[in-house]
Amino acid sequence: MRVGFIGLGSMGLPMAQRIQAAGHELTAYARRPASLEPLAGTGAKVAATPAELGAAVETVGICVFDAAGVEEVMFGPNGLAETLEPGAVVLVHSTVAPAHIQKIARQAATHGLRVLDAPVSGGGPRALTGELTIMVGGDAEALADVADVMSALSNHVVHLGGIGTGSYAKLINNTMFSAQVALADEAMKAGRSLGVDPAGLAAILTTSSSACVASAMLLRVGSIAALADSPANLPLTKDVTLMADVLGDAPGKELVEVARRFVTAIRSS
Repeated sequence: MRVGFIGLGSMGLPMAQRIQAAGHELTAYARRPASLEPLAGTGAKVAATPAELGAAVETVGICVFDAAGVEEVMFGPNGLAETLEPGAVVLVHSTVAPAHIQKIARQAATHGLRVLDAPVSGGGPRALTGELTIMVGGDAEALADVADVMSALSNHVVHLGGIGTGSYAKLINNTMFSAQVALADEAMKAGRSLGVDPAGLAAILTTSSSACVASAMLLRVGSIAALADSPANLPLTKDVTLMADVLGDAPGKELVEVARRFVTAIRSS
């Protein structure tokens, strides 16, 4: 399949590489030329604009930072919507507010395009091995049409329902991750209050029944403040804020309250 990919950051680049390694014909676009350098000499094509990319592919994945970035590459000047063939599937891997992805899907439909809300989780290492979790919202037939592309990226694709459900799931996941980081930080504070050796407690918490990916990240660096320069900082703080907006005072708000401790701590560091 002729596949386009836009957004070659820490997640997007290994995803694009996986697509090409699976035998698909890859065309890539990035605003920064340096982002394209890892694809040099691989046989991947490079487009000068999203519109040029759209004219060359049957489906496209987008992995940019936010909804504004998705809208720019889709509907801005020289955007994908100008050239993608009607019926093409657009996989939005970016994490955006559910209302935004629903709006994007409606606008894309006026051009005959099919959008799948398809955020991912697992980080760069799992992207490289094709072991991402992909949370999908949208039409089941559209998902079936890009099954070969999805299988290159993931061994765990979960179809959750209509457009927006994938984004809801990703926001819940990242909010829970942030809450777990905050709770691990509180656990270490409790240990210090009780005179427990910090190194020993960290060793226990990373190998015992409470262990998880989020707590391991916190315990590895020692404090939330030490995560301020981590690539996880901006996506997590963004997603906790989005989750607070979409959930409001509905049941489950306590999860957001705990996650906000992470946001508050990292912003004050």
